[in-house]
Amino acid sequence: MEYSDRDQVRLIWPEWEIINEIGRGAYGTVYKAVRRDLGIESYSAIKVIAIPRNQSELHLLLSEGLDEQSSRKYLYNLVMDFVNEIRLMESLKGVQNIVSIEDYRVIEKKDELGWLIFIRMELLTPFVDYLLQNRMNMHQVLQLGIDMCSALEMCERKEIIHRDIKPDNVFVSDLGSFKLGDFGIARRMEGLTHGLSQKGTFNYMAPEVAMGKSYDSRVDIYSLGVMLYKLLNNNHLPFIDSEEQLLDV
Repeated sequence: MEYSDRDQVRLIWPEWEIINEIGRGAYGTVYKAVRRDLGIESYSAIKVIAIPRNQSELHLLLSEGLDEQSSRKYLYNLVMDFVNEIRLMESLKGVQNIVSIEDYRVIEKKDELGWLIFIRMELLTPFVDYLLQNRMNMHQVLQLGIDMCSALEMCERKEIIHRDIKPDNVFVSDLGSFKLGDFGIARRMEGLTHGLSQKGTFNYMAPEVAMGKSYDSRVDIYSLGVMLYKLLNNNHLPFIDSEEQLLDV
């Protein structure tokens, strides 16, 4: 018997009820959920990630020569990548300017090869959606910079390099504070970080990352600087001719 995301959430967290879908990405769907206690309503965001995303993805693995055992190992490693992200964010729980994860569950499917990951976190507004409704003034951009520096300071204390600081990974609370999220390609520092792969979003990427050189947590400061520059420069990135600005930035 196949359960819907709504049914699965009800089984995992009976006190929470999905209200509606608020976002969808490559792997996951994000829902707004409510909990009602004595007439008081509390809200959360619940992200549901399916590994593999669909049966077509599994069939593709099999068609490329992987047997069921190899496919299972490959998919399980993907699951662990997400779990490691969750654990990184859990280690930063309580930090004011970092998205807070409240709980999570990993469930292996019974009737087919695959897993479902359920993540319950605080409900926030994506920064890119916030920008559609709000024009940032100098004071707000400065506050964004201060909040992100606060988040990065705590990351450095925990020896974590985020590696993908950009507007898509920033969120806004109801009180107007800015929070850093999506640690999907973050990792802990290892010495001088020799051998770290080139990951991130190119337009916000520090030169040493783009060139495959050794780097440390300062690459996050560089990316933050690019983001702030863009917000204060009519949405134009540095180092790129205005007429050549990329659509996907």
